[in-house]
Amino acid sequence: MASWENIDINLDSSLVGDLEEELIDTSGLTISPQSLHGEFHSTAQHLTEVETRHRQVLVTAGMIPEEHISSVEPGMSLKWMVEELNGRMNPDGLSIPLMGVELGDFQLSTNHDDRYINVKLSIKDGHTESFERTFSIPRESMDSQINAHFINNRLYLRW
Repeated sequence: MASWENIDINLDSSLVGDLEEELIDTSGLTISPQSLHGEFHSTAQHLTEVETRHRQVLVTAGMIPEEHISSVEPGMSLKWMVEELNGRMNPDGLSIPLMGVELGDFQLSTNHDDRYINVKLSIKDGHTESFERTFSIPRESMDSQINAHFINNRLYLRW
């Protein structure tokens, strides 16, 4: 496996475009059933509760499947990491809120292998250990290189 290479972080918001636009169209009665169905599933609290309770049972039983699943399906580890940090997945990237974090407090690095591009996010907090998360992006899902933007204390990664 190759060594980690830093990703340059851009602060110019004009290059990013419409990052904050919502994906759901709720204008009048012209909304499609597919949009309503997608919105329902994204806000269905009962499904989240079932997943949480299932995870609690697995942790209690000592059967944490995340490591095996993330090795078989790396996209799941990306999804879990983004959810853990209260971020949002987009078809071409992700956004993560980093409230209270300055540009000099975190670092992004990449590492390439045959099938995946691995990204490492490291956040330093002065007196404590660094917070670090690593996730993989399948090469076939990438159109170009990874672009990072840090705007209004939100980290945007696009690929």
